[in-house]
Amino acid sequence: MNHASCFIKSRGRRRLVNAHALLFSTLLLFGPVLNLSAFAQRRPQRSNVQTLTNEQRVMHVLTRLTFGPRPGDLERVAAMGVNTYIAQQLDPDAINDNALAQRLGKLPTLALATPALAEQYNPPKPPPAPSPTPTPAPSPSPASAATVEQMQPPAASASMPAPASAQGNSKSGAMKQVTDGMKPADTQAAKPPSAKPTPTPKNPQQVVTELQRAALLRAVYSERQLYELTVDFWENHFSIYAQKDADRWLLTSFDRDAIRPYAFGRFRDLLGATAHSPAMLFYLDNWQSSVLRKYPATKDKPARQTGGINENYARELMELHTLGVDGGYTQRDVQEVARCFTGWTIRKPNEEGLFVFNPAAHDNGEKVVLGQRIPAGGGIADGERVLDILAHHPSTAHFIATKLARRFIGDDPPASVVKRAAAVFLKTDGSIRETLRAILIAPEFFAPTTYRAKTRTPFEYAAAALRALNAETNADRPLLDWIARMGQPVFGRITPDGYPDRAAQWLSTGALLTRINFADALATNRINGTGINLTNLLQGADPNDPQTLIARLAHIALADDLAPQTRAPLDKFMRAGQQTAPLTTNQASVSKSDLNITRVSADAAPTKPTGPPAYVNQLIALIIGAPEFQKR
Repeated sequence: MNHASCFIKSRGRRRLVNAHALLFSTLLLFGPVLNLSAFAQRRPQRSNVQTLTNEQRVMHVLTRLTFGPRPGDLERVAAMGVNTYIAQQLDPDAINDNALAQRLGKLPTLALATPALAEQYNPPKPPPAPSPTPTPAPSPSPASAATVEQMQPPAASASMPAPASAQGNSKSGAMKQVTDGMKPADTQAAKPPSAKPTPTPKNPQQVVTELQRAALLRAVYSERQLYELTVDFWENHFSIYAQKDADRWLLTSFDRDAIRPYAFGRFRDLLGATAHSPAMLFYLDNWQSSVLRKYPATKDKPARQTGGINENYARELMELHTLGVDGGYTQRDVQEVARCFTGWTIRKPNEEGLFVFNPAAHDNGEKVVLGQRIPAGGGIADGERVLDILAHHPSTAHFIATKLARRFIGDDPPASVVKRAAAVFLKTDGSIRETLRAILIAPEFFAPTTYRAKTRTPFEYAAAALRALNAETNADRPLLDWIARMGQPVFGRITPDGYPDRAAQWLSTGALLTRINFADALATNRINGTGINLTNLLQGADPNDPQTLIARLAHIALADDLAPQTRAPLDKFMRAGQQTAPLTTNQASVSKSDLNITRVSADAAPTKPTGPPAYVNQLIALIIGAPEFQKR
């Protein structure tokens, strides 16, 4: 089929067929890559190449240490040198990030303490209004009183839409338990009237949305790219589902106080911060874990028992956070660790949301964890001792080194680099920075087989596209919803295993088609709150010269690394577009102050050209949707 058929006549002039034409063109151009096995294996052709070129080394560092290069990054990093850039990114405190801080300043919930968030976004139920009639009603019986209480309307709440794709299952037996009870927070008992007015309820979803927006803004605009990638790694490693009741307002502190300060520090400190985090204690139900106490029958009361130990956190602490599923622990260890963490709880999750240790709920008996004796009477120190044991265990070093190497090198990282990184982890008392350094300077990191060997997750793909096109975005719901539709709602993984970091999770045909649709919407400025300025993006390139135009865009997005099987159909597409009388639109110019963008109607009255030909938008979409750009 001639690609010029994508352009049709309408009312005496030619116009561009929009999203459907792009999708159809993309299927024609890149249809073979929708064969999933071919897509997963497709890389730039480097027959018999033993080392990466200098340009490829720069691009490799930029795609692995950042969410994707921006225009000008290739030249900047090439000038300073790859090793200097790695060292710079490993020292984020020395990097000025004030421009990002100004963007984050527009998200007020990020700076609020948990009690303030709970008070403003989970206000107590107001007292019932006084009866309009003075006639007293008969006193209800206990049964009828309970019925009246149950009929009170629940507190205002909002929840994130269900994830757009199946999340998968974990090997952990506790995961089903973790997802139980994910309903809006229980209504608190009505308080008697007071002089202080009840605050106007705010939507709890605003807290989650602003945290999601902050994650995307940091990925797109932060100069501390390796740090933000590492924060993203740890928040996925210690994954928490944002929509589980009180976690809607507890998660902000988890990000701000438990993850970000320790992302490059000692693993033991990071592990301890997450263990004390009310968000984690609530998500994995440890806040309700208490020693079982039995009371014999008395003259007035029957025998009864209170409390009960919950093993969710203990199991995930060892399986997902430290040792790994094959790390050498037993079910007996799970039980003993759970005993150690009894009493680690939260003071009023729906009102204050602060960590507290409750000695009355703690099992003070002797425990044995991984063969190490923990004496009786330790109190809160029992849990701290467990964290010490786990953080310094060789299985933890291997598990963390493997996950970091998988993130930064490949889905199946070489055993040699994992072994060296694990040794550095143990030698440096769990220094995350030095473990990362060992991976990033390893010869295996720059092996040709690692180049473009990782598939971008939907979040990474969206951030990379925004950075490559120098987009302006407020990262609000329209863009976040696109990422969710591509299969990765931000902070939306229901199970505690986090999103997978392997290509197979993201390479279904439906997921790839959704990515193509996203690329089209982004390139044609049809995502409200997000836009690209083509005039600035293509500065210095002739939009009417196909070779120059493709070269400019391929250099920005792919460092000129466009495979022949991708380049040939793009050339055909450009020639087909030039054979028409292309419509120019004001989509090329986007104001930073006005990101409420709408698409220009093709049937509108002709206007004076203000930017590149309209087919350029589709060319951009095709390059962003190309197989090479899906990888990093």
